[in-house]
Amino acid sequence: MRYDKEQRELTLEEAKDKALRLLEFRAHSEKELADKLKRAGAKESDIEEILEFCRDYGFVNDRSYALSKARDLKNLKKYGVRRIKSELYSKGIPAEYIEEAVSELDYEENDLLPLVRKKLKGDFEKKNVDKCIRYFIYRGYSFSDIKSCIENIKQEYGE
Repeated sequence: MRYDKEQRELTLEEAKDKALRLLEFRAHSEKELADKLKRAGAKESDIEEILEFCRDYGFVNDRSYALSKARDLKNLKKYGVRRIKSELYSKGIPAEYIEEAVSELDYEENDLLPLVRKKLKGDFEKKNVDKCIRYFIYRGYSFSDIKSCIENIKQEYGE
């Protein structure tokens, strides 16, 4: 946020240009876009009109945004289901789109196993195992899945 300038109200055209510039760089959810326009100084009535314009032309679509974001969070950041739901919720995505996006992801234990193996590096001291569990819980995986992976890896190492 800029502190050197006084916050002035944007006209409809300025706010629309701002929205299109924001969408030029990456996709945004409706809530994200509305929040950014509000911080920039757009009026509430103008924001709703701009969102309607963006919806009509397909520039903003929360459903496709949720599907794409969920895929990216799973494949790039290696997040689990709970963390993905939390991230999408924080972006203002409606619950039905979140559930649809998460249901399209196919999670298997095989996805988590190599990640846990890499994190543990064959060290099964209690301190290291606890650290690994915390790490993956934070990333949205269930405790039972993590514990199961650790047990499988222990069996591989013959412990």
